[in-house]
Amino acid sequence: MQLLVLRLDYHSSSELEKLQKQLYVPNPKNAMQLPHIPLIAYEKTSPLHLKQAIQPVAQISGYPLFTATDIGFSKEQGLFYFQVHPDHALIELFQALQLASRQFLTASSPTALWRPYIPLIDQVQAPFWGPLFARLALEATPVKGTIAAIECWSVAGGRTTIEWSIFLDS
Repeated sequence: MQLLVLRLDYHSSSELEKLQKQLYVPNPKNAMQLPHIPLIAYEKTSPLHLKQAIQPVAQISGYPLFTATDIGFSKEQGLFYFQVHPDHALIELFQALQLASRQFLTASSPTALWRPYIPLIDQVQAPFWGPLFARLALEATPVKGTIAAIECWSVAGGRTTIEWSIFLDS
């Protein structure tokens, strides 16, 4: 599976990495993800063909802004995340990337409204949900920043490989 993600600027990434390191201390066996905003998942897609399709979008997108303030949680994956409040440019970037890569989307690809988020920690066991949520409510501070790059990740067998990065132009 290939996953298209947005990578954040250096300052906001480093702030999120500090928070993630604190959250992963009780369970160091889980791998910490790089701070990102997931976009679109593809099945059996060539990363190079995907890059060719979206490269023109990246060249004209500028640096969209984001604000992440609210803590969210998904029971399915035991996932805690920051809910992202995108600016208009970020929404337009997502729509342009979705349109440019439509030939790689399958019938099972979700077409629902995109709800951007930044994953903080996943695979949290049920007994720790309450205490972790309380901890995040106290320790997590809002994050503001810009989108610095578009990346393609390949995910297989619980491992993530960065296939390529396209840094955004202003």
